Amino acid sequence: MPWPLVAVLAVQATLSARLVRARTAFGDEALYLSAGHLEWAHWLHGTQIPAYQTWFSGAPVIYPPVGAIADSLGGLTAARLLSLVFMLGVTSLLWSTANRLLADERAAFFGAALFAVLAPTLHLGSFATYDAPALLLLAAAAWCASGTRDGAHPTRRIIAAGILLALANATKYATALYDPTVLGLIVLGTWTRAGKREAARSGAVLAGSAAAVLGGLLAFGGSGYLTGIRVTTTGRPHGTDPASLAFGDAWSWTAAVMVPALIAVAAGLVFDRTGRRRRPLALLLAVLALSALLAPAEQARIQTVTSLEKHVDFGAWFAAIAAGYLLSLLSARRIVLAVSLAAFPPLAVLGAVQARAMLDWPDEAALVKVVQPMTARGGHFLVETSDVLQYYLPDTTWQQWSNTEGNSLEYYQQAIARHYYSLIVLDFSQTPAADSAITLALSATSGYRLTARVPSGKTTFYLWQYVGLV
Repeated sequence: MPWPLVAVLAVQATLSARLVRARTAFGDEALYLSAGHLEWAHWLHGTQIPAYQTWFSGAPVIYPPVGAIADSLGGLTAARLLSLVFMLGVTSLLWSTANRLLADERAAFFGAALFAVLAPTLHLGSFATYDAPALLLLAAAAWCASGTRDGAHPTRRIIAAGILLALANATKYATALYDPTVLGLIVLGTWTRAGKREAARSGAVLAGSAAAVLGGLLAFGGSGYLTGIRVTTTGRPHGTDPASLAFGDAWSWTAAVMVPALIAVAAGLVFDRTGRRRRPLALLLAVLALSALLAPAEQARIQTVTSLEKHVDFGAWFAAIAAGYLLSLLSARRIVLAVSLAAFPPLAVLGAVQARAMLDWPDEAALVKVVQPMTARGGHFLVETSDVLQYYLPDTTWQQWSNTEGNSLEYYQQAIARHYYSLIVLDFSQTPAADSAITLALSATSGYRLTARVPSGKTTFYLWQYVGLV
């Protein structure tokens, strides 16, 4: 492994590792790890589990069981460190892919270094969700696609790229947004080496192999997966966030990659290093650079910035290769090289600060301590978002937990009236309208008492217990 890559990985690992123990589990982390444990229980013991495939945004049988193994070995910290390992692999693949596409180690260095210090990269390296393994599989598919340029066993590598791309799509459905980018790498890389006809054949092999694998997985998984894909991805409900917010957030996190990547496209349209016009190179740089705009454009379309801080990293991976190409061209002058290298420490500091700001959920350690004895005697529990408490209280079962998004207000009012819930926890953040209606129902029903208030930063959790009729 080249020592410059080792240095890049060391910086990335250090900055991400500092975030690993900064907070208790985020809701998605708790949900996926709990689901992974339940999947193992289902496979080994036939335990009844929820129909995760109908509402997860990735196949519940791929990452969650893997994350659960890490969680069993070392808790949330181990699961997050597993994501860090995945992200270090992602950066390494960026280095290797840039080398294959551009035959330029300096471009590989600059691209990997830029990507490694982006806030979304550091965040995903400390976040136990399926984003990191999905990005690793997507990067591996791109790496295989770029390997067709050297002419050695191209068909095998194209089929391998198709299989990896299908697995990336299955791990996180939203990665399908970048399938055209990987297809572009195959087509343009083959075009440079063997001409347009062979490029078209290579693209068809990639698309066919990926489609065959995905078709087989869907046939095996059943219609529930189609429901999950529709609910979470293709038919995702629109929000109310303005497009300017999506593009503004993406710009603030990835401008260090986007700006040089877009300039690289213009540079590629003019001349390469030898001064010759190279249309395939310019198109390749355009495909790579414009990939950074796919996630913000899609989320601007559906008017939501939810999870954007994760999704932009997928496109930034491709754009970083184009950015590395430009910086490599410019660094032929020693003064430009010195300025470029001097810019990395401030970029790393900025990325670390932004990544820490992404940890904006409440720390629920104090809440867990208060709730644990309240659930020890069984019962049913209504929580605004139940995933975190369910994860930290493994002696309870998933059937005991409910959240405030799953049913109508009338359902909760009737359940409270018949004292179905022994514990209710609200914080008036995710579902304020439902929380207000539930609070009114509690005040109108005898037997419930507000027994605790647990503050956590800007959030305060209110706990009601059923103490019995007086």
